[in-house]
Amino acid sequence: MQYNNEADILKALGMGSWRNLSKDKFVQFLAMMPEMDKEVALKAISQFPEFTKFARSALEDTTKALQAALDSNERSQAQVHEIHLERLAILKAELDKDLTPDERMRVLDDIREVGERSAAKDTENKEFLAEQLAVKEITTVVLVLALLVFVGARVLIQGGASKATA
Repeated sequence: MQYNNEADILKALGMGSWRNLSKDKFVQFLAMMPEMDKEVALKAISQFPEFTKFARSALEDTTKALQAALDSNERSQAQVHEIHLERLAILKAELDKDLTPDERMRVLDDIREVGERSAAKDTENKEFLAEQLAVKEITTVVLVLALLVFVGARVLIQGGASKATA
């Protein structure tokens, strides 16, 4: 959807005025920016008295959420690793027993399976970490671009005001 005036933007955000702008609505506004007419976006941004505060706050919230996810992931990985080590110790003890060739093959297959599961979990974890890094990078880029647009809007508005008074 293309937003051609401020009223359309406010309506899409479910707000009556820019005074009601919350952090959540600010993030939603940023996501809508590519669909806004340039002049309308600049005019809307010029009305955010605390644009940089919102941007910084949104980045801090994202950073905290990502850190919590990474901390939880680290604990989970440690638990999985510990379980695999305990299972390997049990299987090693089994190998020390007097086993038939079939029983020995079963234990060796179980050891191989533990190794495969560990490798799969490691791959899964690396994919998770890459996704988290991508989320943070995208969030940072969007906020930096939004700040650049905000600064540009301020310069254009101040430049227009200077020309009008000259």
